[in-house]
Amino acid sequence: MKGTDEIRTYSFDNDGLNELKSFEYGKNWPVVYLIHNNKDLYIGETTSAEVRMSQHLSNNEKNYLEEIAIVFDHKFNKSVILDYEQRLIKYCSVDNRFQNILNKNKGQQAIHDYYNRDEYRSDFERLWNSLKSMGLADHTLHKIENENIFKFSPYNCLTGEQNEVGTDIIMDIINTFTNEKKGVSLVNGCAGTGKTVVAISIINSLMNTLDIEEDSVGEFDDDIDKQKIAALKELKDYILKKRNGKPFKIGFVLPMPGFRRTISNVFKQCGSGLVKNMVIGPCDVVKEDYDIIFVDESHRLSKRKNLTGYKSFDDTSRQLGLDPNETNQLEWVLKCAKHVVLFYDQYQAVKSSDLTASEYQDTLNKYSVNLSHHELKTQMRCKGGAPYIEYIKAIMNCTSTAFKTIENYNFLLFDDPNKLIEEIRKKDDQYTLCKTVAGFSWDWKTKPSKKPKDDLDTYLSLVEKGEFDISFGKQHYIWNLWNEDWITRKDSHYTIGCIHTTQGYDMNYVGVIFGKEIDYDPSSNSIVINLNEYKDKKVKAGMGEDELKKLIINTYTTILARGIKGCYVYACNKNLQNYLRKFIAVANDYTLK
Repeated sequence: MKGTDEIRTYSFDNDGLNELKSFEYGKNWPVVYLIHNNKDLYIGETTSAEVRMSQHLSNNEKNYLEEIAIVFDHKFNKSVILDYEQRLIKYCSVDNRFQNILNKNKGQQAIHDYYNRDEYRSDFERLWNSLKSMGLADHTLHKIENENIFKFSPYNCLTGEQNEVGTDIIMDIINTFTNEKKGVSLVNGCAGTGKTVVAISIINSLMNTLDIEEDSVGEFDDDIDKQKIAALKELKDYILKKRNGKPFKIGFVLPMPGFRRTISNVFKQCGSGLVKNMVIGPCDVVKEDYDIIFVDESHRLSKRKNLTGYKSFDDTSRQLGLDPNETNQLEWVLKCAKHVVLFYDQYQAVKSSDLTASEYQDTLNKYSVNLSHHELKTQMRCKGGAPYIEYIKAIMNCTSTAFKTIENYNFLLFDDPNKLIEEIRKKDDQYTLCKTVAGFSWDWKTKPSKKPKDDLDTYLSLVEKGEFDISFGKQHYIWNLWNEDWITRKDSHYTIGCIHTTQGYDMNYVGVIFGKEIDYDPSSNSIVINLNEYKDKKVKAGMGEDELKKLIINTYTTILARGIKGCYVYACNKNLQNYLRKFIAVANDYTLK
């Protein structure tokens, strides 16, 4: 036996088992354990390490492992070890110290509140550092938490609300296939409610349904978990009896290319039944015979208007026997799967090609399907919670009447855009994933002809040649060098992003610059748009002022909601800056500490 004050390690064999029997916490006490060799790792929890180790030694799938590390504490209880087990699975799967995490997702994913949870969770960092010192982990928690694969991991613990929605959708799928009718699950949720995480969790559960054990329903105390496991077991029975064990063919549609690439890489790294080619674009729905299609950010599905590639749109439409001028990408999806799961927020439609709320509903009405409605209400991204999201919506709709203090959130207005950018860069140095984003009221003069490398050479060469896109006084700035993966590119520290580089992503802090195209009219208490100052030609083409105003307000509402810890704001137009001053605290040396 070796280890630390809170972790004991034993050889994973009968000698180690005999040694464990003499340990006071080896029997009848809740612990978390890690069984491993140099490449493979299995994480579990139990109230009797002795009994569980004996069971694992008799299991041919795990008895080749070499060592077991047991995490113990005299303060542990069942709720703590369930929480720690899930957290360790998630962090270790991203840390990549081990090539394979052997855990199968058994469905226990609800975030359970319990006595002194915050205290136990603060102790988790100490536990993780102990694992690092023992060579069982490589990276810090901070580094792991800023990785996309961590944010979108299939091992994310879901809230009770999220888990309930996931369970209901699994039941929708069961009803669709047992009744042999087309079905649609429509999930409404604003920015930050975890729509992508829920989608990935459900897909992961579906891909691992056949691994659900016969007696697994009794493993969990929480009703939500029991219901989810029961639903998955029912689905397993259907697959075994009606499909001869053949899993469902699943596609995960993401309309935005940059975000699609991010999630594709997450699936590539995850394993556990998730594979890269499951992540597809709208035009790809015709390439396979899908049973179930999930669509994230379905408000970004397009019609035939102001598109980059009309040919692919037309070809896909005709392949489905549809008139390109009459159809849209939502209709494609509905025709190409027996069950469709749509994640939707009408307030995040930001391009003229995006379906309007009425077009979206009309398309759903066109098909005779069993439509089930679900809703995600709880704010998961922003530390300011739902009050902040509702507050920014009211500000942008000019319905807010009084200044509100947002608890646990750094919401500040800057009088100098250069100072805002400087402070966001400081935050990026401190926390990473802190970026400045602006409205599209400057031409993208520096746009490269091909994707530059992920380094600073292109940016520095543009600076050296005196090229720039945006100016504030004597300070000059460059737009994002590339739309895809901008958030994680090295040059994003110095460049300024736009809505197309940020939608779908989380940032620790976001700086938002309201451009010259958007202003405030005090006489009518309304937001006004100057079409001459709006430079996104593809969005603007063929758009009326009212329609464009709605999209621009959606754009700013969306990027104002990107920040986890805080949001810094500046408006180029004086009237808008004065209007925002009524509702946002002005930054000063004290508030920036």
